[in-house]
Amino acid sequence: MVTGTGLCQSGTSILGCYGGTGEEPDDQTRDSVRINKQIEDELNKEKKKMRNRIKILLLGCGEAGKSTFIKQMRIIHSGKEEGGWTVEEREQYRREILMNVIQCIQILLEEMTGSLDTSLNNTAARLKELKPDQEKDQAKLWEYRDNILAIWEEPAIQETFNRRNEFNLPDCCRYFLTNISRISGPTFLPESKDILQIRVMTTGVIEYSFDMDGKECIMIDVGGQRTERKKWIHCFEDVLLVMFLAAASEYDQVLEEDHTENRMEESLNLFRTILSYHWFKNSAIALFLNKKDLLKEKISTSQLEKYFPKFEEFKGYKTQDYDSAMSFIKHMFHQQKKDVEASRDYQDSNSDGYTRSWFVHETMATDTDNIKKVFGDVKVTVFTNTMKDIMY
Repeated sequence: MVTGTGLCQSGTSILGCYGGTGEEPDDQTRDSVRINKQIEDELNKEKKKMRNRIKILLLGCGEAGKSTFIKQMRIIHSGKEEGGWTVEEREQYRREILMNVIQCIQILLEEMTGSLDTSLNNTAARLKELKPDQEKDQAKLWEYRDNILAIWEEPAIQETFNRRNEFNLPDCCRYFLTNISRISGPTFLPESKDILQIRVMTTGVIEYSFDMDGKECIMIDVGGQRTERKKWIHCFEDVLLVMFLAAASEYDQVLEEDHTENRMEESLNLFRTILSYHWFKNSAIALFLNKKDLLKEKISTSQLEKYFPKFEEFKGYKTQDYDSAMSFIKHMFHQQKKDVEASRDYQDSNSDGYTRSWFVHETMATDTDNIKKVFGDVKVTVFTNTMKDIMY
């Protein structure tokens, strides 16, 4: 019969169990004690690390500017004016730029309804045959550079460019084609201003870590296309801040993956879905209405009310006006938030009545000064209000 003196009491170490019997622990028991201590030490280290870690999730539909924002974080926090890009990274970015050039010129030629000057037809035919991701074809852009610039300046191409909302054309088109003589050079290595213009679809999940006021900040960029969203799920836990990027200029465009769906409608629907997830009940929300420069350019020729008739009922309605249009876009996103937080499901999951922080910023992700100021505002307002509750 086993007596009470031989039993382990709650809170007693494994070696302590043997102290009452005078027995020496065997090798297996010593290994168990050692492993147990290692696990406890690792858990304590992880807890300490978590207290000094800030997790930011960057969400939004495809082509909203999330990857450009990540590049800006690299530039801003690298401590170097040019972002600290390695030669290998700049060479890879050069390939991506030339790929964008071929893609843009081919899309414009495909969508063109008019005619080019006959002297440019041979070059146009050759450009149509290039494969964007083939380096040998990218190298030919230097040979064709003068004619590419001439094609870009052709009235038929400019007319096509002006109705780019009717098809999917990368936003970098004008920048790269007007700079074709520089960026197609054999020895060209891109600078930050060039790298920020690149448009390549993000697949999977990309993490970027940087130091922020002595804490490790992890910013997570995920693919925005519908097929990529199923990969988000494992990123959702322990998020301090959700940054949602929406392209304010895309109210008159359709999704690349679904030509029946308006891009802004898709962004509004995704924003509503994100806000309804219980994972983000205690996360601060920062809405970045991006591409404000493109909205300002577009709004004078493309009426917002044509695509969103309720704009005409908006209190601050003024047709073809940037401030009025931006105010209405903010209103639509804010309405999504109000609708989610008024729902029974949200209120049931938020029984403690927590009110999450909410911030809206107008941004231009390709403008480093703009993003530096906006992110500075986010740090001051969001982290001051939430880190006390979440990090300590």
